[in-house]
Amino acid sequence: MKHVIIGTAGHVDHGKTEIVKALTGRNTDRLEEERRRGISIVLGFAPIDLGGGVEAGIVDVPGHERFVKNMVSGAVGVDLALLVVAADEGVMPQTLEHFEVLRLLGVVDAVVAVTKADLVDSETAVVVESEVRDMLKGSAMEGAPFVRTSAVTGEGIEKLRELLRAGTLKAKQGRGGDFFRLPVDRVFTRSGIGTVVTGTAWAGSVRSGDELVLWPGGKKVRVRDVHNFDRALSEGQAGMRTALALHGVKMEEIATGAQLLSPGAGEETSMIDAVVEVSGMKGSRLINRQRVRLHHAAAEILARAILLDRDEIGEGEKGFVQLRLESPAVAFGQDGFILRTYSPMRVLAGGRVLDPLALKARRFRPEHVAELEALSSREPARIIAALVAREKLGGITLKRARAYGIAEKTAAAEAAALEAAGGARRIGERLFSQAVLEESEKRLYSVLERFAAANPLIWGIDREQLRLEADMGDGPAFDYILSKGGEANRLFFRSGKVRAGSGQLELAQRDVEMMGAIEKRIREAGIQFAGYQDLIRIPGNEKLAVKYLHILQSEGRIRKIGGEGYMDSGVFDDMKKRLARMLSSSGSISVGDFKDEFGLSRKYAVPLLEHLDSEGITVRKGDSRVAGPALQEVRGEG
Repeated sequence: MKHVIIGTAGHVDHGKTEIVKALTGRNTDRLEEERRRGISIVLGFAPIDLGGGVEAGIVDVPGHERFVKNMVSGAVGVDLALLVVAADEGVMPQTLEHFEVLRLLGVVDAVVAVTKADLVDSETAVVVESEVRDMLKGSAMEGAPFVRTSAVTGEGIEKLRELLRAGTLKAKQGRGGDFFRLPVDRVFTRSGIGTVVTGTAWAGSVRSGDELVLWPGGKKVRVRDVHNFDRALSEGQAGMRTALALHGVKMEEIATGAQLLSPGAGEETSMIDAVVEVSGMKGSRLINRQRVRLHHAAAEILARAILLDRDEIGEGEKGFVQLRLESPAVAFGQDGFILRTYSPMRVLAGGRVLDPLALKARRFRPEHVAELEALSSREPARIIAALVAREKLGGITLKRARAYGIAEKTAAAEAAALEAAGGARRIGERLFSQAVLEESEKRLYSVLERFAAANPLIWGIDREQLRLEADMGDGPAFDYILSKGGEANRLFFRSGKVRAGSGQLELAQRDVEMMGAIEKRIREAGIQFAGYQDLIRIPGNEKLAVKYLHILQSEGRIRKIGGEGYMDSGVFDDMKKRLARMLSSSGSISVGDFKDEFGLSRKYAVPLLEHLDSEGITVRKGDSRVAGPALQEVRGEG
């Protein structure tokens, strides 16, 4: 079953509502004031069965200039336009304005009904049809079929029905997206049912029991029942007029213009980057920082238009703008919208959302304009490539592509193609620009080279220091580049440090000799460990001595004892084995026992025992020591 929304358009009193009634048997003027005054004020709705598996909903819009706001609200969701022009009046101001709204929204498919044909002769009708064709000339609707009709005599009504059926078969069905989306254009309560909202489902499907999220605000609600006009449905689908009875929300909490979305699909925004086309109507122009009325989905939002690539967009011209909203909205890439002037209110421009989650932009930035050109292409591959390039080391998830009008399955296919072509790299759940990764990799190796040159006696740079200096952020790209370097034997890792080129520290001959002399002195000291002040005299330079000691420690050749003592690692390990045998035999030892066993004075015995305590090799209990948890493995070795 195909579901399409047909929207009427035309001047006041040209017979839109009468034509809808003739087609459907329904009077869409539901307000008492509308029926009393004989004009439509708010949107009206009626179902029309066009046969052969084609169902449509007709949105009947007001034609009076005072209610253009309501017309625009209805036109934003239209798939097929029913343009109505009275044969006795021809093209009038609101005919032109309504047509301009449809054109700016990108409506392609239309049927023209020349109404009140019973009031004029054939020559007059031909003149009116010529006027309408002139109006349509050059637009996507040029070539739309015409039919002369009369709601009074029934002339042309069945022909119109046939043309609408052909138009709906041709029209694009619903909208893309792998989640449910419904802009709310009406809210009311029903006794025994509770809160009810209506709107045109723009994407996805919905069933009774589904959880949805109400935006703005993010309130969770649950669907009680789904209806399409007078019919209860098991499932509502994109392109259908849909009424939802909701649980968990009061009527007062929902404003016309709100949206219902599947959980996880929406995100509020206060800034939107877009491409706009200024109306071709005489005198239209959009200037930088102009205050405008944004008509998007079913909402009207005040906004400030920041022109990104010029100071003014003239009549019929296009340009990029950032709309800074005065109240939050939820938008998606490729959403159509209309801009009207703040005061006096007239149609100003139409456009498409490019970046619904834009950051505050600076004007006249070529790189930003190039990015928006890619986003405006409607090509998923170009859009994804532009997004990953922009997000740099943040990358994007494929779900993120939803916000830019790309279904997740499409995004996955395009991402795989981009990766196969060498333009991107998938790391975990995120997609990164290959160019950005390569640039970051070069930057990381440059940091490593500079560090090694400035610190020839230090094995490597601290991992987190490397992340910071290479400006790698907190994402997975840093770990990916390190892992890649490790697999290629270009990067080496030791005790939280990273080194490039070789896993071995390459020292000058003098450094090797000095370090060997320090190590020899420590080894000669034996269990009576060497002191710091004694060791720094060997090279005669304290800074160099510290670096030599650091290298010897990092390579596991010496152990630091207490604050300023150093012991050969082999001597230390032998001492632990002897200590393990002592404690295995006696269970505990005193300071005296330790001194006697190793021939130490108190000057060396006490700091050495305190060091053993700090490493869990021994545990102090009063004046004695017992075996600590770290001594168990030593006993096993023994």
